[in-house]
This record gives sequence, structure tokens and C-alpha cells, in this order.
Amino acid sequence: MKKKIVKYMWLSSVLFTTVSCGRDMVGVETLDNGRLEGETFIHNDAVARAAAVGIYNAMQNRYVYGGEMHFFEGLFADDFIHTGTYPEFAEAGASNFLDINLSLRRIFGGHYAVIRTCNIIIDQVETRPVPETAITEPVKKQVLGEAYAGRALMHFNLTRLFGDVAYVTTPVYKADEVITPARDSQHLVYESIVKDLKKSAEFFKQNDHKSKTFLNLDAAQVLLAKVYMEMKLFDEAKLLLESIKGYSLAPSYPTLFSVSGSPEEDIFKINFTNTDGGKQASFFYPAAVGGIGEVSLRDTFITIFSADDKRRMFAAAQGRNYFTKYSNPGSGADNVPVIRYADVLLSLAECRLKTSGDALAPVNMVRARAGIAPLTTVTLEDILLERRKELYGEADRWFSVKRSGKAKQVIESKGRPYFSQRMDLWPIPAWQLINNPKVKQNPGY
Repeated sequence: MKKKIVKYMWLSSVLFTTVSCGRDMVGVETLDNGRLEGETFIHNDAVARAAAVGIYNAMQNRYVYGGEMHFFEGLFADDFIHTGTYPEFAEAGASNFLDINLSLRRIFGGHYAVIRTCNIIIDQVETRPVPETAITEPVKKQVLGEAYAGRALMHFNLTRLFGDVAYVTTPVYKADEVITPARDSQHLVYESIVKDLKKSAEFFKQNDHKSKTFLNLDAAQVLLAKVYMEMKLFDEAKLLLESIKGYSLAPSYPTLFSVSGSPEEDIFKINFTNTDGGKQASFFYPAAVGGIGEVSLRDTFITIFSADDKRRMFAAAQGRNYFTKYSNPGSGADNVPVIRYADVLLSLAECRLKTSGDALAPVNMVRARAGIAPLTTVTLEDILLERRKELYGEADRWFSVKRSGKAKQVIESKGRPYFSQRMDLWPIPAWQLINNPKVKQNPGY
């Protein structure tokens, strides 16, 4: 009994807190060096639910959804400009990463830390449950849906940034179990993501969580549609997006980013509080208004908005333009959307434009909420522009640019030469190359 109490304490330390990341593929800092082979610790509903909360705690990491992803994709593309002193951010702003960039290493490691948490839950709840488990079927279905969806989401981010990555499904508990897998082809990664999301959906259909701060059936279906879009399977994506019902656009755009968020528009979000705040606002706000001013808005970005566009959540201080979507630079207690209905509408418009159906109506719904005139016709350029105005600061721009084949145009608009091998994918962190002989660097680095 004493040993099991110790194990439950270990489970709390691993799954319920944000993991220090970047040291290796799976986060060696929190490995359990005393685990016995075949031992399992998630044994009842309360522990299972608490373990699932660990997924979101790990997602709050600064290098997952706590800040860096939101800065770097906008810096690397054409929305933001570096106005601070951090060399890692300067590389992002110049669209010229080095493989020793510490933030890239932590983005890479932070995502695998979430994956590790998901794999432990799958292992203990589904693969190797304790014989005397008291986990009820509804809770089992819910936490497995979250774990499979969480694993898929993290690999989706990784493969879009780094290309071929290891699709890790092995649970790791002990230091001598640390794995050094080879990279899987991006095609195989996408196939694995699809498989996980379909399995997640089957679990959610048996017990779906209604809270928007937990992964759920609609989030899994939208994520699957976005994966299909990356795979150029636009018909399949369209069918999924058309199945998303029961949502509407929030009447007021700014309310999306308040702590309470928008129950009618949110599908999946990460909420930060005073005790686990994110870094979105602090890095954008200049020192005079409580931040550090590391990132600012490009003048060319501001000019894409008409004066009456309600999405112009901009301000200026110390000669720098910043946005106020995230409004708590001190505490970091902001609502950070990951999937919301406006994204569904604009993705649906893109899919219909490339297949069949009314692509204009979804775009005009988004424009109507912004208070700007409807379009009479719609092109892919129109949809991409609307995504840029709607989703800035939400880690979307660079992904959309690459998916649409506009990377060269965007990089050169910044006055930078474009080299596809070096810029379409970010470099595998040097630490990985040193410690995993099976991993080779991306071309161009």
C-alpha cells in the first residue's frame, strides 16, 4: 500500500504539472526511476480525470500554447516584427532559424512532453489497466478520447513545423526507457494522426465532454478536417466541417479573448489564470504598459484592416504597435482559443472553393461580425486575407501560408530571399541530432 501511495504521488507530479521540456524527446526530468514492469496507477474515476487534466497543464507550457508558438509563427511569416533583445526571436523575425535556437528546442520538447502524458494515460487506462480498476466506462471513454486527440494535435503541430517527425506512441516511465526513434515520413505521420483522431471520435461519441477547455468530439472532428486539408483531401474535410453544428459567431469579437471566452463560438481553448498565466500579452505589450515589448505589429499588417473593422484590437506605446487580444501582461490570465467557429467557417469556405458549394456565405458571415461590407465573389486570396485578419496572434498565419503555397510570396514581401529547403521547414533542434543518432537534419540547414 505504501508503494502505491508513492506511485500516486508520482503520477501527480508527472501528469498534473507542466513538464520541463526540451531536454530530450520525452522529458527526462520527470521520469519515474522506480516503476516496476507492468505496474499501473490510474485506478479510479477521480485519478483518471486528474490524469487527463495533466494534458492541458502540459499544453499551458510557454512553448506549446503559452506563448512561443503565437510569437514565432507570426514573426516567421509577415504579421509581427522583432523589437526586443532575444536572439531566438530575432531569428524568427528574420525567417532564418539556427538549429541551436533554444526556443525551437523547447517547442519541440514541449510538444513531446504532452505526447508522453497522453501515452501514459492510454497505457494505463486502455492498454495495461490494473485488474482491480474502478474506472467507469463513461470516464474511460472520455479520458481516452482526450488522450488520443491530444496526441494527434501535438504531432499535427510538430509535423507542420518540422516535417518528418517520430510519431511516438510508446509510454516512457523510466530513465533507461528513454527512446530515440527515427523520424517517420510526414505521410506516415498524417496517417497516424488520422487514425488517432478517428479513434478519439469513437470514444467521444460514447461520452463527450461539454466543457470547451477539454478536448471533445467537435474539436477532434475539426482537427481531422484540418489534417485532411493539409493532405489535400478537401472533399473529406468539407464533409466534416459541414457536420459541425450548434455554434455561432460571438456578437463581440473582443469577448473571445476574455477569461470567460465565448460559449457560442469556442470549440477548444486553453484558459490561463493568475497562477498559471501565459506569455502572450507580456511579450507583445511594451514596458510602458506592463510588458517587455519583444514583439510588435508590422506596419504593413495594420494596413490590411479597414478603419471600421472591429477586429482592429491595436494600440501603440513607446513607438511600437501591439495588439490587445490578450490583455493581461502581468498575470497572463487570458483565454487562448485553439479551435473556434470562425476558423471552421473560413476552412469550410476554402474547402468549398476547391471542391463545390457556396464558399461566399461563410466568408461573409465572418465579415459581418467584423462590421465590414460583404463580398460579392470570393477567391482563395480573399479567404487567406480573411484568415489573416480574423486569426492573427492565434498561431495560424504561417500554417495557412504554407498550405496555400504562398510561402515564397510572404517571405519575399519582408525583403528576405526565399529558399524553400531552408524555410518551408524549421530545423530539427541540434540537441536532438547530438543525442539521437537516428535523426538527420532537414535539408538546407
